[in-house]
Amino acid sequence: MKAAVINAFGGPEQLIYTDVPKPVPQGDEILVRNVIIGVGKPDYLVRSGNDPYLEDKLPGLIVGNESAGIVEAIGPEVKNIRVGDQVAVLNGTGCGSHAEYSCAREGFAIVIPKTLSPEQVPGILNLQVAYALLHDVGKGTNGESLYIEGAAGGIGTTLIQMALANGMKVAASASSEEKCAVLRSLGAQCVFNYRDTDPKEAILDFTNGQGVDLIYDQIAGPGLKKRFDYLADFGQIVLYNWLEGDPQLDQLDTIIRRAPHANAIRSFSFHAFDNITPRRLANAAKCFEMIADGRVKPVVYKTLPLSEARQAHELLDAKKIIGKLVMTP
Repeated sequence: MKAAVINAFGGPEQLIYTDVPKPVPQGDEILVRNVIIGVGKPDYLVRSGNDPYLEDKLPGLIVGNESAGIVEAIGPEVKNIRVGDQVAVLNGTGCGSHAEYSCAREGFAIVIPKTLSPEQVPGILNLQVAYALLHDVGKGTNGESLYIEGAAGGIGTTLIQMALANGMKVAASASSEEKCAVLRSLGAQCVFNYRDTDPKEAILDFTNGQGVDLIYDQIAGPGLKKRFDYLADFGQIVLYNWLEGDPQLDQLDTIIRRAPHANAIRSFSFHAFDNITPRRLANAAKCFEMIADGRVKPVVYKTLPLSEARQAHELLDAKKIIGKLVMTP
């Protein structure tokens, strides 16, 4: 079978499209004929060697964290998935999906309802992260308004739609007018380019000086402390990535200084669901319902053939993707 592999960690140039042996499912594994393959930040982490959960070894490591397709074979310990089922897969090892076929443990696969197709769930990770951010992690606030900086990616565009479906007020920003136009088209009520607009000014104006209840922050870095300036009383900042690295501040001291406002910082990783499969599957079912009834429509930036995996990763590194980038075998 064909796959995109790396023999050394590094940039997109390390990806090689080549022939590799077709995997055989063992134990509780399933073999999936991939129909659609997602490309996202976890794939960058694996390719660059920065994924702390990476188990597979070089050389010949197949990149790829997520895919959707048809089950072709199952291991002897698989209990609830059958040959012929269509499934979405989040590979717990963070790799293996940039291929025509991939194996995954049953616990990391989700059966897609027959009313949908694999092509309709191009970013199952984005869907589940967005749902968890809104419904599991974002609790404890008034939950009436939120702000997402850098919202044009797969998670951000999904989170906007889910929040609007919940009747929330949404502020979102991006780094270009092209990206901002997409955010407006999704229905976000306050949209601005964070490169030339002060988020504090824009958000306080949007909320009549109150600030937002939730700030979803994938940036962190030195700007984290400033986000308290436009967080409402009893508000919460949720960190779900560290794109600018360590914020270099004493977070407890920062929270204490804001104690009269009862504000908080919370950190989230989707690996929190690794050992609570029933809850993760229940969340996924809710995501499928939202796609089926039209409340959420995944934004697909571009579909490339698997043979152009290197180009896909170049787009990923260049931060040019709006919504979800996918590949087909």
